[in-house]
Amino acid sequence: MKLIPFKNIIKSDKKIYFFLFLIAFAVCLRSSYSPFSFRPMHVDSSVYITIAQGIIRGMLPYRNLVDNKGPLVYFFSVPGLFLGGFTGVWITELLFIFISVIFAWKTALFFGDKNKALLGTIFSFAALIPVNEVSAGTEEYSLPFLFISLYIFTRYYFSPEKKIKFLELTVLGICFSCAIMTRLNMFPLWAGFCLVIFFESVLKRQYLQLLKYICAFLTGIIIVFIPIFLYLRTNGIVNDFWNLVVVGGAAKGFGSSNLKDTVKIFYDLLNKNYSFLPLFFGIYFIMSYFRRDMFTYYIGFSVSYFLLILFHSFSWGGSHYNTVLIPFFPPALTVLINKFEFKFLKENIRKTVLIFFLCIVFSEGFVMLLFNMGRNFYYKNNSGAMLFRAGKMLDENTDNGDSIISLGYDGYIYPFTKRNTASKYFYQGSGLDLIPGAQEEFISDILSTKPAIIVISALYGGEGFYMENWHKPVYDMMEKEYYLFSQDNGFIFYKKK
Repeated sequence: MKLIPFKNIIKSDKKIYFFLFLIAFAVCLRSSYSPFSFRPMHVDSSVYITIAQGIIRGMLPYRNLVDNKGPLVYFFSVPGLFLGGFTGVWITELLFIFISVIFAWKTALFFGDKNKALLGTIFSFAALIPVNEVSAGTEEYSLPFLFISLYIFTRYYFSPEKKIKFLELTVLGICFSCAIMTRLNMFPLWAGFCLVIFFESVLKRQYLQLLKYICAFLTGIIIVFIPIFLYLRTNGIVNDFWNLVVVGGAAKGFGSSNLKDTVKIFYDLLNKNYSFLPLFFGIYFIMSYFRRDMFTYYIGFSVSYFLLILFHSFSWGGSHYNTVLIPFFPPALTVLINKFEFKFLKENIRKTVLIFFLCIVFSEGFVMLLFNMGRNFYYKNNSGAMLFRAGKMLDENTDNGDSIISLGYDGYIYPFTKRNTASKYFYQGSGLDLIPGAQEEFISDILSTKPAIIVISALYGGEGFYMENWHKPVYDMMEKEYYLFSQDNGFIFYKKK
């Protein structure tokens, strides 16, 4: 397939780029940070935004605020949060999703004309909507790097000379570093394709070319790694990063390592919102192109996709894990649209039937989008205002220098208050119990500091906020030294007597 220069596409297809922006905008309408309908964020997002807020205040991730994700998941939110608050974070999300949509379409162009590629892109992001639960989360922030990398790998195989430019390889390395510096288990996309390219180059004895590939890829990795390492080293948190992200993250990632749990989660991921389609697409074309020109591309595609599902199967964090599978949808859906021919119908009717069929298949995403738009524009959503009221009430009833603590695995209250946390374990659970001595240190912090207000979230039913090992001594202290201050605005406040 003949490649179309990127500049020419922009010049001749401005309308398509407008539609691509609309796709990104529609996806971001569901964000917790949307200025059209601000509301309580996902539990993971509350943790990431709390740490981003802490960085703005001069605090250090891993040292002052403990979590086990890569530093970029916090850093990406910092500019928007600093310049524009939650709306700034939403604009950051919109930018990341828009870049993802652009490269989804550019990848889909290798498998169909621009209109079919646009349809493939639309329905790929319709598949994203039901699983995109985490705003400002690791999966969402990794999407542009996954999409760009899949585009470069696809471009390599569809180019007649089968070569990647040094700059493209460097970009691949940059994307790889950025993705794993959000979360370590993002690496399979690059692993699958790179393994295939490596063995293919060795079999063809293209050793010099392979060396160039490796050097350029490592250059990209170093470009991202050096500033991150300098930040960690300058602030003396290299060991904290290693213990929490690498060691602790790996321990949490393999938390469901027995075979039965892994197989169950694997099939849960595969069955969510037609996530089996890209795998079937890859396997079908492996058989169709056996020992032919594009055979190795479909091997790389299938191996990468399989490994992504596998490494997300070792632990279960929710359906938002399926977010990282979406970059593989545009090629599969564009090919499906190409194959979907009704020979007995006129062209216009055929297109209408095809679009109607795909709307039914991915109706979950469209229904969720329409419901959210209706809620935004026709019904008053006061949940966001409730959070601001809770933070204001907390600040008005504490003094500068007072500390607070939220009991549970969320960080819902922190982004709305000026008060800092009484312990670096500002949330509890979700992998922190794997840190030796974490529970004891948390309990010691709270019992010695005696925060001005202890917060229990009642959002989403308040489920899971009590953990016996972490909280019993704190509750014992609360009975003697605290009183119930408020149960308004989605939080229960206990104030020190």
